[in-house]
Amino acid sequence: MSTIRRIITASLAAAAAVALAACDAEQIGAAVVIDGERFTVEDLQNEVDRVQRLEGFDVTAAGGMPTFQRQVLTRHIQHEIFVRLAEDEGIEVTEADIDNAIDEFEAQAGGDLTPALEQNGYTEDAFRAGVADQLIAEAYAAETGADNTVLTQTLVDLGDEMGVEVNPRYGEWTQDLAVSADTGSISEAAQ
Repeated sequence: MSTIRRIITASLAAAAAVALAACDAEQIGAAVVIDGERFTVEDLQNEVDRVQRLEGFDVTAAGGMPTFQRQVLTRHIQHEIFVRLAEDEGIEVTEADIDNAIDEFEAQAGGDLTPALEQNGYTEDAFRAGVADQLIAEAYAAETGADNTVLTQTLVDLGDEMGVEVNPRYGEWTQDLAVSADTGSISEAAQ
């Protein structure tokens, strides 16, 4: 092996070691870590794969794969924060509550929501989680008198408390309660 090749190989190995050392051990292999719990890159890919099998879903129409991955991560993180809010406030949302809310939505829409949900990239589980989040928000507002601004700030504070850490490959968690395309990664920019 030539001297130049050895130097390049050693430099690349050193750069890789520095990059890995800069990552939190919990973050390696995780799309996001929330309150110490990992939602892995594989978990994210499995969810994206489930959505791509939905009839009528088009990832290009959803803004492309990186944008859609950020949407899926945003939904996941938001749901985890709503679950914590419910735990902290003693709010209980049952499966029956979710079923009743879905029945009401379908009655208002004049029929089955499944085609519209699939077209917009929502699996049944993702939709049910979103409905649960809405019910938690409504219960919190009813109990505390909180308006949207107060609820949003409460969710931001909970997210901070839970230590949401998004893998820079996907972007970063922001005060807007969403995964932004901005990234601090020097190895791969979010798109």
